[in-house]
Amino acid sequence: MLPTFLAQFAAGCYLAVAISAIAQSGWKYLRLMAVVSLCLTLASFLALLRDPLPPGSTHRDVIMYSLVFTLLFGGAWLFVNAGQGERIRNTQRIWPALAGLCCLAAAIALVLRPDVLIRFPGAERLGAPRLSTALSTTLGAFMLGSVTAAMLLGHRYLTDTDMPIAPLKRLARIYLLAVILRFIWIGFAAVPVFSAGFAPRGDYTWFWLMVCIRGGIGVVGTGIFAWMVWDCVRRRATQSATALFYLSMIFVFLGELAGQYLTRTESLAL
Repeated sequence: MLPTFLAQFAAGCYLAVAISAIAQSGWKYLRLMAVVSLCLTLASFLALLRDPLPPGSTHRDVIMYSLVFTLLFGGAWLFVNAGQGERIRNTQRIWPALAGLCCLAAAIALVLRPDVLIRFPGAERLGAPRLSTALSTTLGAFMLGSVTAAMLLGHRYLTDTDMPIAPLKRLARIYLLAVILRFIWIGFAAVPVFSAGFAPRGDYTWFWLMVCIRGGIGVVGTGIFAWMVWDCVRRRATQSATALFYLSMIFVFLGELAGQYLTRTESLAL
């Protein structure tokens, strides 16, 4: 589960920067995001070495090649950022976009590994077909990346008080959209849990604890914080917004980890 989460996290960070107001964000912030994303990618790669993939499988080739290309594109982004310096061009977003797409492909391939996704007979009919699991992973990356990118950008306003509010506003909107989409998705994906024929495979109490964390903390809690963040950003209360992004990160992490646990143990694309 750790390699999947790290790859998902890295993909979200890359893609959040790629669709942000990159030209107004400052080259030092972009360098920081590149370093953070590269470290997450490398950590996912190293975690895979401790949990080796079955040799000769298509999933293994997709995962390894995707992570290698992610590292290459991420490294290229660092060099382009250093070369452009303060003269940031919008073309710089190409490199995090390519790295993010490759890393997202690795995260999806990891979560769809046949040796971890389906653990019991008939699970494929329970509610987590491959497409819905891939979409859930993508939405999770969207949330992880947007909240992290916004939190780190908020720190820029502590030292650069003349920085325009537009970049933080854009990331706050992206994060709010991610939370809304995640809320809608969970609403549909949780339908099998409340059907008459559903019974958890593992411990009953532990299962419902994970469901509560997934929905209550990972969606409802983050939704409340997302609204509060947007209100702070509109008022240019950047310090308050940054603190709320910190708390939001914790909630998002707990929710996404609980969702991955439910995917693997109950075949629910939450």
